[in-house]
Amino acid sequence: MTVEGLLRPPPPKPPTAECRVCGRSTTAPVEVHPGHLTCPEHILDALTAPGDPA
Repeated sequence: MTVEGLLRPPPPKPPTAECRVCGRSTTAPVEVHPGHLTCPEHILDALTAPGDPA
C-alpha cells in the first residue's frame, strides 16, 4: 500500500434504514409499501402482514 492510499479518506458508508419487521439496521432496504422499509429477508412477511401497511 502506498502513502497516498493510506492518507486518502475512507469511502462513504452506504445509507442504512431500519427494518419495520425485525428492527435491524439494513444497508439494502426495500420499500414494500410507501414509507414502509424492510430488509430483504422480510419482504414476504411485510407484504402479507395483516392490518395497516404503514
